[in-house]
Amino acid sequence: PVIHEKKGELGGTFIAASAESYKGKLRDLLTWYKKQMKDLDIEIHFNEEIRSLEPFAGSPVIVATGSVARVLKKVPGHEKMVEACEFLTGTPVGEKAAVVGGGLTGCEIAYELALQGKKPVIVEMKDDLIAQTGVCLANSSYLREWFAWQKVPVYLETTLKEVRDGSILCTEKDGKELEIPCDSVISCAGYLPAPLPEAGKARLVGDCRQVGNLRSVVWNAYEAAMKI
Repeated sequence: PVIHEKKGELGGTFIAASAESYKGKLRDLLTWYKKQMKDLDIEIHFNEEIRSLEPFAGSPVIVATGSVARVLKKVPGHEKMVEACEFLTGTPVGEKAAVVGGGLTGCEIAYELALQGKKPVIVEMKDDLIAQTGVCLANSSYLREWFAWQKVPVYLETTLKEVRDGSILCTEKDGKELEIPCDSVISCAGYLPAPLPEAGKARLVGDCRQVGNLRSVVWNAYEAAMKI
């Protein structure tokens, strides 16, 4: 096997996904994978972005190009937001941060912010936090109860309308406008698969096939390798 990686480090989105202080086991797993690449003498080409699969014609190809963040382009001021992965990889935020999107990613980020002594606020369009399927009930229940216990403000059925300097403007379920003061805004609006345009007969794995979680993407990659 030969790996072509457009960045200078292995890990992709998993680097950000394992960044929170309480995810030491995930960082251990990433370290293990990197060690295996050395132990097995896997050929790796860093800083090499593949734009076409034509040079690999006739050889089995696995595409693992991941996903891209959903950008809320219709929201005025969206360019002022910090994307979730940017925050997780080191972009600083203020003391009071509004987390837009109360799925698993948004809730984990809000939890991390609170552990750091900051004051997160969660804004979620749906009527519950972590509404997506496939999340461990123990994790989702813990986060909901922890936010309630620590009195972390959670605004459900609330939609972001505008990002301002020092606040965000939202619309509540009944149509009323709500302005929430904040120093920073973190966008956790989800991700979209980003396969190569000419994937053809290549095998797609990970988020470029379907945005998933650690278990689903590792299992998917294992099945792809076994089929080859």
